[in-house]
Amino acid sequence: MSSAAPIPTVDDIAAATTDLLRGWVVRTVPADAARWLDTEIDRQRNTVDERRLGTALGLVGRRLGGTGLSLSPDDVAAAQVLHRRWQPHIWGTDVAGRVALLLATWRGDEEAFAAHVDRLCATGELTEHAACLKGFAVFPVPVRLLSRARAAIRSSVQPLFEAIACHNPYPADRFDEAVYNQMVIKCVFSGVPIGTIVGVDERRNDELVRMMRDLASERRIAGRLLPDAVHEFIETHHPGRASISVPSTEK
Repeated sequence: MSSAAPIPTVDDIAAATTDLLRGWVVRTVPADAARWLDTEIDRQRNTVDERRLGTALGLVGRRLGGTGLSLSPDDVAAAQVLHRRWQPHIWGTDVAGRVALLLATWRGDEEAFAAHVDRLCATGELTEHAACLKGFAVFPVPVRLLSRARAAIRSSVQPLFEAIACHNPYPADRFDEAVYNQMVIKCVFSGVPIGTIVGVDERRNDELVRMMRDLASERRIAGRLLPDAVHEFIETHHPGRASISVPSTEK
């Protein structure tokens, strides 16, 4: 009788995710761009170089462009083995490259990795910041990223808000009910399709539906209707049904 397969560690998952991203980008971009990314990832895996990391993250757009990854169903399935509900098929080569570079700095030191992420969010230009937020879908130590994720939800910069709110499993997995509800209402208010919010059906709760009904009523009085998908969400709610529980995010 064979023994059970070993449970992958955080280190294993970070390495495998980096390799997936690198492979997808390398097969999409020209050979010289692929060599550049390989070199930069290997450099960070060998010895974390903060100065070089910052330079590489800034060069990604010029070196890799923003071409879609064109993933196959097998690619997406492999991604979701590592990270449930990850949606890399909407990422471009620039996002994948930046996330891979950041993951290559992972050494099992939660504080150091969170500091890299926080620094990029604080000092990176808009596309770098947005790519970093999209990376919350796959980054280790998700609890340490909560303050940045919440800041993105409060942001008035739409690309930053959408980077965390849309096609990203992080909020569904990590936000408490109040913060998740706030995010969903802001999506509806700002015209973001509700279907882009990961886990919105399983995180449905009485308070969220009440808030949506209030918003729908306000819009109706103003002569502005909400999308059909929002009304369907409201109408299919069963009061009192328990929403999915989210683990404590305090640390």
